[in-house]
Amino acid sequence: MELPRSMEDDFLYWKYHPSGKFTVKTGYYFLTKRQRAEHLDLSLEEHSFVKLIWKLKILPKWKIFLWKLFHDRIVVKRNLAKRGIQVEETCVFCGEDEEDSQHLFRLCNLAKEVWENGSLAICSDSTGFDSLREWIQYYILLFYSEDGKYGTRSTKFIATLWGLWKMRNARSFNGANGGIDLALEFVNLAMREQETFCQNIRESMENRDNSREDSYPPPPGFNSVQLGKDRSGFDDFIVGVDGSWDKRTTRAGIGWVAMGGNNENEVSEGGKYGVATSALHCEAWACLEAMKWAKEKGRQGILILLDSIMLINNLHDQSGKDILISWIAKEIREVGALFQWCTILKVQRDQIQRADEIARKCRTSLSNYM
Repeated sequence: MELPRSMEDDFLYWKYHPSGKFTVKTGYYFLTKRQRAEHLDLSLEEHSFVKLIWKLKILPKWKIFLWKLFHDRIVVKRNLAKRGIQVEETCVFCGEDEEDSQHLFRLCNLAKEVWENGSLAICSDSTGFDSLREWIQYYILLFYSEDGKYGTRSTKFIATLWGLWKMRNARSFNGANGGIDLALEFVNLAMREQETFCQNIRESMENRDNSREDSYPPPPGFNSVQLGKDRSGFDDFIVGVDGSWDKRTTRAGIGWVAMGGNNENEVSEGGKYGVATSALHCEAWACLEAMKWAKEKGRQGILILLDSIMLINNLHDQSGKDILISWIAKEIREVGALFQWCTILKVQRDQIQRADEIARKCRTSLSNYM
Protein backbone atom coordinates (compact mmCIF):
# COMPACT_ATOMS: atom_id res chain seq x y z
CA MET A 1 0.00 0.00 0.00
CA GLU A 2 1.18 3.55 -0.73
CA LEU A 3 2.40 5.77 2.11
CA PRO A 4 0.28 8.84 2.93
CA ARG A 5 1.83 12.26 2.31
CA SER A 6 0.35 13.69 5.52
CA MET A 7 -0.44 12.44 9.02
CA GLU A 8 -3.26 9.89 8.78
CA ASP A 9 -4.70 7.39 11.22
CA ASP A 10 -3.85 3.74 10.67
CA PHE A 11 -6.65 1.32 9.87
CA LEU A 12 -7.06 -2.38 9.27
CA TYR A 13 -7.76 -3.64 5.78
CA TRP A 14 -7.82 -6.95 3.87
CA LYS A 15 -4.94 -6.76 1.41
CA TYR A 16 -6.10 -9.66 -0.75
CA HIS A 17 -8.90 -7.67 -2.43
CA PRO A 18 -8.81 -4.20 -4.05
CA SER A 19 -11.66 -2.93 -1.84
CA GLY A 20 -9.74 -3.75 1.34
CA LYS A 21 -12.85 -5.45 2.73
CA PHE A 22 -12.92 -9.09 3.81
CA THR A 23 -15.68 -11.36 2.53
CA VAL A 24 -16.09 -15.11 2.65
CA LYS A 25 -15.53 -15.19 -1.11
CA THR A 26 -12.18 -13.36 -0.96
CA GLY A 27 -11.11 -15.45 2.04
CA TYR A 28 -11.95 -18.65 0.21
CA TYR A 29 -10.03 -17.51 -2.85
CA PHE A 30 -6.98 -16.72 -0.71
CA LEU A 31 -7.06 -20.12 0.99
CA THR A 32 -7.39 -22.02 -2.27
CA LYS A 33 -4.41 -20.13 -3.64
CA ARG A 34 -2.44 -21.22 -0.57
CA GLN A 35 -3.43 -24.85 -0.81
CA ARG A 36 -1.05 -25.76 -3.62
CA ALA A 37 -1.12 -29.47 -2.92
CA GLU A 38 -4.65 -29.86 -4.19
CA HIS A 39 -3.86 -28.20 -7.51
CA LEU A 40 -0.50 -29.72 -8.29
CA ASP A 41 -2.10 -32.80 -9.88
CA LEU A 42 -4.14 -30.69 -12.33
CA SER A 43 -2.83 -29.94 -15.79
CA LEU A 44 -3.33 -26.57 -17.50
CA GLU A 45 -6.18 -28.08 -19.51
CA GLU A 46 -7.86 -29.30 -16.31
CA HIS A 47 -7.44 -25.88 -14.69
CA SER A 48 -9.14 -24.33 -17.73
CA PHE A 49 -11.96 -26.84 -17.46
CA VAL A 50 -12.57 -26.03 -13.78
CA LYS A 51 -12.75 -22.32 -14.69
CA LEU A 52 -15.24 -23.17 -17.43
CA ILE A 53 -17.49 -24.92 -14.90
CA TRP A 54 -17.84 -21.71 -12.87
CA LYS A 55 -18.66 -19.71 -16.04
CA LEU A 56 -21.45 -22.03 -17.24
CA LYS A 57 -25.00 -20.66 -17.07
CA ILE A 58 -26.22 -23.46 -14.82
CA LEU A 59 -27.66 -23.77 -11.34
CA PRO A 60 -25.09 -22.80 -8.67
CA LYS A 61 -25.64 -26.11 -6.86
CA TRP A 62 -24.74 -27.93 -10.09
CA LYS A 63 -21.44 -26.07 -10.21
CA ILE A 64 -20.58 -27.18 -6.70
CA PHE A 65 -21.72 -30.70 -7.53
CA LEU A 66 -19.49 -30.80 -10.64
CA TRP A 67 -16.54 -29.44 -8.69
CA LYS A 68 -16.96 -32.20 -6.11
CA LEU A 69 -17.25 -34.84 -8.82
CA PHE A 70 -14.17 -33.55 -10.59
CA HIS A 71 -12.11 -33.73 -7.39
CA ASP A 72 -13.77 -36.98 -6.18
CA ARG A 73 -15.20 -35.27 -3.11
CA ILE A 74 -18.77 -36.51 -3.54
CA VAL A 75 -20.02 -38.50 -0.55
CA VAL A 76 -20.40 -41.90 -2.20
CA LYS A 77 -19.97 -44.92 0.04
CA ARG A 78 -16.35 -45.51 -0.92
CA ASN A 79 -15.37 -41.98 0.07
CA LEU A 80 -17.29 -42.28 3.35
CA ALA A 81 -15.38 -45.47 4.16
CA LYS A 82 -12.08 -43.67 3.47
CA ARG A 83 -13.05 -41.17 6.14
CA GLY A 84 -13.51 -43.92 8.69
CA ILE A 85 -17.31 -44.09 8.56
CA GLN A 86 -18.70 -47.59 8.96
CA VAL A 87 -20.91 -48.13 5.93
CA GLU A 88 -21.88 -50.95 3.60
CA GLU A 89 -19.92 -50.11 0.46
CA THR A 90 -21.95 -51.99 -2.14
CA CYS A 91 -23.92 -50.03 -4.75
CA VAL A 92 -27.53 -49.21 -3.84
CA PHE A 93 -28.65 -50.02 -7.39
CA CYS A 94 -26.93 -53.26 -8.38
CA GLY A 95 -25.89 -54.48 -4.92
CA GLU A 96 -22.79 -56.10 -6.40
CA ASP A 97 -19.88 -53.71 -6.94
CA GLU A 98 -18.36 -51.12 -4.65
CA GLU A 99 -20.08 -47.72 -4.84
CA ASP A 100 -17.46 -45.21 -5.90
CA SER A 101 -18.02 -42.21 -8.20
CA GLN A 102 -16.86 -44.03 -11.31
CA HIS A 103 -19.27 -46.91 -10.70
CA LEU A 104 -22.29 -44.85 -9.62
CA PHE A 105 -22.28 -42.41 -12.54
CA ARG A 106 -20.82 -44.54 -15.35
CA LEU A 107 -20.44 -48.28 -14.84
CA CYS A 108 -23.48 -49.37 -12.83
CA ASN A 109 -26.09 -51.17 -14.94
CA LEU A 110 -28.70 -48.53 -14.10
CA ALA A 111 -26.34 -45.68 -15.03
CA LYS A 112 -25.53 -47.33 -18.35
CA GLU A 113 -29.23 -47.70 -19.13
CA VAL A 114 -29.94 -44.07 -18.27
CA TRP A 115 -27.14 -42.80 -20.53
CA GLU A 116 -28.05 -45.08 -23.43
CA ASN A 117 -31.78 -44.27 -23.28
CA GLY A 118 -31.33 -40.55 -22.79
CA SER A 119 -31.35 -38.00 -25.62
CA LEU A 120 -27.53 -37.93 -25.65
CA ALA A 121 -27.29 -41.70 -26.32
CA ILE A 122 -23.90 -42.00 -24.59
CA CYS A 123 -22.19 -45.35 -24.07
CA SER A 124 -20.93 -44.66 -20.55
CA ASP A 125 -18.68 -47.73 -20.22
CA SER A 126 -16.66 -46.95 -23.36
CA THR A 127 -12.92 -47.47 -22.98
CA GLY A 128 -10.24 -44.79 -23.03
CA PHE A 129 -11.12 -43.08 -19.74
CA ASP A 130 -9.18 -43.97 -16.60
CA SER A 131 -11.25 -41.81 -14.29
CA LEU A 132 -14.63 -40.15 -13.97
CA ARG A 133 -12.80 -36.80 -14.11
CA GLU A 134 -11.49 -37.51 -17.62
CA TRP A 135 -14.87 -38.78 -18.80
CA ILE A 136 -16.81 -35.74 -17.54
CA GLN A 137 -14.22 -33.34 -18.90
CA TYR A 138 -14.25 -34.99 -22.33
CA TYR A 139 -18.01 -34.78 -22.87
CA ILE A 140 -18.59 -31.29 -21.45
CA LEU A 141 -15.72 -29.85 -23.51
CA LEU A 142 -16.95 -31.73 -26.59
CA PHE A 143 -20.50 -30.40 -26.31
CA TYR A 144 -19.32 -26.90 -25.38
CA SER A 145 -16.92 -26.68 -28.34
CA GLU A 146 -19.50 -27.96 -30.84
CA ASP A 147 -22.62 -26.20 -29.53
CA GLY A 148 -21.21 -23.04 -27.92
CA LYS A 149 -22.20 -21.55 -24.59
CA TYR A 150 -25.91 -21.57 -25.50
CA GLY A 151 -25.98 -25.26 -26.43
CA THR A 152 -28.21 -27.66 -24.50
CA ARG A 153 -26.22 -30.90 -24.70
CA SER A 154 -23.72 -29.95 -21.99
CA THR A 155 -26.63 -28.90 -19.77
CA LYS A 156 -28.40 -32.22 -20.46
CA PHE A 157 -25.20 -34.10 -19.60
CA ILE A 158 -24.90 -32.34 -16.23
CA ALA A 159 -28.62 -32.82 -15.56
CA THR A 160 -28.20 -36.58 -16.11
CA LEU A 161 -25.37 -36.71 -13.58
CA TRP A 162 -27.54 -34.76 -11.15
CA GLY A 163 -30.56 -36.99 -11.79
CA LEU A 164 -28.53 -40.13 -11.02
CA TRP A 165 -27.30 -38.56 -7.79
CA LYS A 166 -30.80 -37.48 -6.74
CA MET A 167 -32.19 -40.96 -7.43
CA ARG A 168 -29.36 -42.60 -5.48
CA ASN A 169 -30.17 -40.37 -2.47
CA ALA A 170 -33.90 -41.00 -2.81
CA ARG A 171 -33.29 -44.74 -2.68
CA SER A 172 -30.72 -44.53 0.14
CA PHE A 173 -32.59 -42.15 2.46
CA ASN A 174 -36.24 -42.23 1.41
CA GLY A 175 -36.62 -45.88 0.43
CA ALA A 176 -37.70 -44.98 -3.11
CA ASN A 177 -38.08 -47.85 -5.55
CA GLY A 178 -37.86 -47.72 -9.30
CA GLY A 179 -35.57 -48.23 -12.24
CA ILE A 180 -34.74 -46.37 -15.39
CA ASP A 181 -38.14 -44.65 -15.64
CA LEU A 182 -37.72 -43.05 -12.21
CA ALA A 183 -34.14 -42.08 -13.01
CA LEU A 184 -35.18 -40.35 -16.25
CA GLU A 185 -37.94 -38.59 -14.33
CA PHE A 186 -35.30 -37.13 -12.00
CA VAL A 187 -33.29 -36.01 -15.05
CA ASN A 188 -36.32 -34.30 -16.61
CA LEU A 189 -37.08 -32.61 -13.29
CA ALA A 190 -33.52 -31.31 -13.19
CA MET A 191 -33.87 -29.89 -16.72
CA ARG A 192 -37.11 -28.11 -15.79
CA GLU A 193 -35.40 -26.60 -12.76
CA GLN A 194 -32.55 -25.39 -14.99
CA GLU A 195 -35.02 -23.83 -17.45
CA THR A 196 -36.70 -21.94 -14.59
CA PHE A 197 -33.29 -20.74 -13.43
CA CYS A 198 -32.41 -19.45 -16.93
CA GLN A 199 -35.80 -17.75 -17.27
CA ASN A 200 -35.27 -15.94 -13.97
CA ILE A 201 -31.86 -14.73 -15.19
CA ARG A 202 -33.38 -13.41 -18.42
CA GLU A 203 -36.12 -11.55 -16.55
CA SER A 204 -33.57 -10.11 -14.14
CA MET A 205 -31.43 -8.87 -17.05
CA GLU A 206 -34.45 -7.30 -18.73
CA ASN A 207 -35.46 -5.51 -15.53
CA ARG A 208 -31.90 -4.26 -15.04
CA ASP A 209 -31.74 -2.97 -18.61
CA ASN A 210 -35.05 -1.16 -18.15
CA SER A 211 -33.85 0.45 -14.93
CA ARG A 212 -30.68 1.61 -16.70
CA GLU A 213 -32.75 3.22 -19.45
CA ASP A 214 -34.84 5.03 -16.85
CA SER A 215 -31.78 6.42 -15.05
CA TYR A 216 -30.51 8.23 -18.19
CA PRO A 217 -26.82 7.26 -17.98
CA PRO A 218 -24.16 9.45 -19.60
CA PRO A 219 -23.42 8.75 -23.26
CA PRO A 220 -20.65 6.23 -24.10
CA GLY A 221 -17.17 7.63 -23.60
CA PHE A 222 -18.39 10.45 -21.34
CA ASN A 223 -16.89 9.23 -18.08
CA SER A 224 -15.98 12.03 -15.71
CA VAL A 225 -15.95 13.16 -12.10
CA GLN A 226 -16.54 16.67 -10.71
CA LEU A 227 -14.41 17.67 -7.68
CA GLY A 228 -14.58 21.50 -7.64
CA LYS A 229 -16.80 23.80 -5.60
CA ASP A 230 -19.10 24.22 -8.58
CA ARG A 231 -20.22 20.77 -9.70
CA SER A 232 -21.57 21.91 -13.08
CA GLY A 233 -19.81 23.14 -16.19
CA PHE A 234 -16.19 22.95 -17.32
CA ASP A 235 -13.24 25.30 -17.16
CA ASP A 236 -11.38 26.20 -20.36
CA PHE A 237 -7.96 25.42 -18.84
CA ILE A 238 -7.27 21.92 -20.17
CA VAL A 239 -4.49 19.63 -18.94
CA GLY A 240 -3.71 16.19 -20.37
CA VAL A 241 -1.95 13.80 -17.95
CA ASP A 242 -0.52 10.31 -18.16
CA GLY A 243 1.76 7.93 -16.27
CA SER A 244 4.34 5.34 -17.28
CA TRP A 245 5.12 2.47 -14.90
CA ASP A 246 7.55 -0.46 -14.96
CA LYS A 247 6.16 -3.37 -12.95
CA ARG A 248 9.53 -5.09 -12.60
CA THR A 249 11.42 -2.12 -11.13
CA THR A 250 8.39 -0.09 -9.85
CA ARG A 251 9.95 2.97 -11.51
CA ALA A 252 7.38 5.52 -12.58
CA GLY A 253 7.21 8.64 -14.70
CA ILE A 254 4.41 11.15 -15.04
CA GLY A 255 3.73 13.88 -17.56
CA TRP A 256 1.28 16.69 -18.09
CA VAL A 257 0.57 19.08 -20.95
CA ALA A 258 -1.59 22.17 -20.51
CA MET A 259 -3.21 24.18 -23.28
CA GLY A 260 -5.88 26.84 -23.43
CA GLY A 261 -7.06 29.21 -20.76
CA ASN A 262 -6.96 32.97 -21.01
CA ASN A 263 -4.15 32.76 -23.56
CA GLU A 264 -4.96 30.24 -26.27
CA ASN A 265 -1.32 30.15 -27.38
CA GLU A 266 -0.09 29.25 -23.90
CA VAL A 267 1.42 25.78 -23.80
CA SER A 268 3.03 24.41 -20.67
CA GLU A 269 4.23 20.93 -19.89
CA GLY A 270 6.16 19.07 -17.25
CA GLY A 271 6.95 15.73 -15.74
CA LYS A 272 8.52 13.91 -12.80
CA TYR A 273 10.03 10.53 -12.02
CA GLY A 274 9.76 8.34 -8.92
CA VAL A 275 8.28 5.02 -7.84
CA ALA A 276 4.71 3.72 -7.76
CA THR A 277 2.99 0.61 -6.43
CA SER A 278 0.88 0.07 -9.56
CA ALA A 279 -0.11 1.56 -12.89
CA LEU A 280 -3.22 2.98 -11.23
CA HIS A 281 -1.10 4.59 -8.52
CA CYS A 282 1.08 6.14 -11.22
CA GLU A 283 -1.96 7.58 -13.04
CA ALA A 284 -3.30 9.02 -9.77
CA TRP A 285 0.08 10.61 -9.03
CA ALA A 286 0.13 12.23 -12.48
CA CYS A 287 -3.35 13.63 -11.91
CA LEU A 288 -2.46 15.00 -8.47
CA GLU A 289 0.78 16.68 -9.58
CA ALA A 290 -0.96 18.34 -12.53
CA MET A 291 -3.63 19.72 -10.20
CA LYS A 292 -1.02 21.05 -7.76
CA TRP A 293 0.91 22.61 -10.64
CA ALA A 294 -2.23 24.34 -11.92
CA LYS A 295 -3.06 25.63 -8.44
CA GLU A 296 0.45 27.08 -8.07
CA LYS A 297 -0.10 28.92 -11.37
CA GLY A 298 -3.15 30.59 -9.80
CA ARG A 299 -5.76 28.73 -11.84
CA GLN A 300 -9.29 28.73 -10.45
CA GLY A 301 -10.47 25.92 -12.67
CA ILE A 302 -9.08 22.93 -14.52
CA LEU A 303 -10.26 20.23 -16.91
CA ILE A 304 -8.01 17.17 -16.69
CA LEU A 305 -7.91 14.64 -19.52
CA LEU A 306 -6.67 11.10 -18.81
CA ASP A 307 -7.20 7.59 -20.14
CA SER A 308 -7.74 5.68 -16.87
CA ILE A 309 -11.37 4.69 -16.27
CA MET A 310 -10.23 2.91 -13.09
CA LEU A 311 -9.11 6.21 -11.55
CA ILE A 312 -12.41 7.84 -12.51
CA ASN A 313 -14.32 5.01 -10.81
CA ASN A 314 -12.21 5.31 -7.65
CA LEU A 315 -12.80 9.06 -7.41
CA HIS A 316 -16.57 8.65 -7.85
CA ASP A 317 -16.77 6.79 -4.54
CA GLN A 318 -15.65 8.65 -1.42
CA SER A 319 -14.38 5.41 0.12
CA GLY A 320 -12.66 4.41 -3.14
CA LYS A 321 -12.69 1.06 -4.86
CA ASP A 322 -9.00 0.22 -4.57
CA ILE A 323 -7.54 0.40 -1.08
CA LEU A 324 -4.00 0.63 -2.45
CA ILE A 325 -4.55 4.21 -3.67
CA SER A 326 -6.79 5.39 -0.82
CA TRP A 327 -4.39 8.09 0.43
CA ILE A 328 -3.60 9.65 -2.93
CA ALA A 329 -7.26 9.50 -3.99
CA LYS A 330 -8.17 11.38 -0.81
CA GLU A 331 -5.53 14.00 -1.61
CA ILE A 332 -6.84 14.39 -5.17
CA ARG A 333 -10.31 15.09 -3.77
CA GLU A 334 -8.93 17.62 -1.28
CA VAL A 335 -6.92 19.51 -3.91
CA GLY A 336 -9.82 19.34 -6.36
CA ALA A 337 -12.11 20.95 -3.78
CA LEU A 338 -9.85 24.06 -3.79
CA PHE A 339 -10.76 24.83 -7.41
CA GLN A 340 -13.94 26.58 -8.46
CA TRP A 341 -14.24 24.04 -11.28
CA CYS A 342 -12.32 20.77 -11.34
CA THR A 343 -13.35 18.06 -13.77
CA ILE A 344 -11.48 14.86 -14.56
CA LEU A 345 -12.52 13.37 -17.89
CA LYS A 346 -11.72 9.98 -19.47
CA VAL A 347 -10.57 10.35 -23.09
CA GLN A 348 -8.91 8.26 -25.77
CA ARG A 349 -5.20 7.61 -25.39
CA ASP A 350 -4.22 9.50 -28.54
CA GLN A 351 -5.59 12.71 -27.02
CA ILE A 352 -2.88 12.66 -24.33
CA GLN A 353 -0.06 11.37 -26.51
CA ARG A 354 2.36 14.17 -25.57
CA ALA A 355 1.82 13.58 -21.82
CA ASP A 356 2.56 9.89 -22.36
CA GLU A 357 5.81 10.73 -24.16
CA ILE A 358 6.94 12.97 -21.29
CA ALA A 359 6.05 10.32 -18.71
CA ARG A 360 8.07 7.66 -20.53
CA LYS A 361 11.05 9.98 -20.90
CA CYS A 362 11.02 10.83 -17.17
CA ARG A 363 10.82 7.16 -16.20
CA THR A 364 13.61 5.95 -18.48
CA SER A 365 15.96 8.89 -17.92
CA LEU A 366 15.26 9.15 -14.17
CA SER A 367 14.95 12.91 -14.43
CA ASN A 368 12.31 15.56 -13.96
CA TYR A 369 11.12 17.70 -16.86
CA MET A 370 10.08 21.27 -16.20
